[in-house]
Amino acid sequence: MSATQPVRAPRRRAPRNSLNTERILDAAITLLDRDGTEAFTMRALAEQLGVGTMAVYSHFRGKEEIADAVAQRLLETIELPPPGDDPVGELRAVCRQVYQLFTDHPSALQLLTVRPLRGDDAISVIDRMLALLCRAGLTGPEAACAHVALMQYTVGSALWNIRRARALCEEGMRERMRAKFAALPADRYPSLVALAPELNRAHDDGPGQYEVGLDALLAGVLGAPGRDVGDDVGHHGCPG
Repeated sequence: MSATQPVRAPRRRAPRNSLNTERILDAAITLLDRDGTEAFTMRALAEQLGVGTMAVYSHFRGKEEIADAVAQRLLETIELPPPGDDPVGELRAVCRQVYQLFTDHPSALQLLTVRPLRGDDAISVIDRMLALLCRAGLTGPEAACAHVALMQYTVGSALWNIRRARALCEEGMRERMRAKFAALPADRYPSLVALAPELNRAHDDGPGQYEVGLDALLAGVLGAPGRDVGDDVGHHGCPG
């Protein structure tokens, strides 16, 4: 006697004429964040929406165009601070928003770091960061290097925390990691054993650790604390 095959639940169909660009992009963001860019196909998106694949093609030419639209949608969530008298504070706020975008939407990491930049929003973020670094007293070459360093740190921190969060979703993983630290021989790893509780707390506070590193990085690229950030505006190769 053959085994009974599992019955697959029928796909719930979307109401007729309910599909539009916004619904497609909402579903695409959900799908990308959940399954990643590797699993993103027009068929998977259509199933997420409860429509036929050709219905999606009536709004977009293909998944590349949808990916570009998703990236643009996500970038629009970054609100640049109004110009003020604190370029370092504004720069910190921009970096925080980029970090928040990447941790809230893991797909943004892949869409915005491996694909060519499209649209004005990405360019506006880069331009504002460079302008703020120049206002903080850096030369043009220094501002360019500092911008790259800040973006590398922000992307790396977001990726680290996303992957750690996913790993800790596995049942018992956190407890196993802490038990492994606790079992280490103190005579061989004295610093790690002594600081294991602090290390665990730091690992568990991803956003807080990002802030600690961001402040340290800004202090490093901008020079000693107390530097007058109001001088040298428009000089040293930066636009006036």
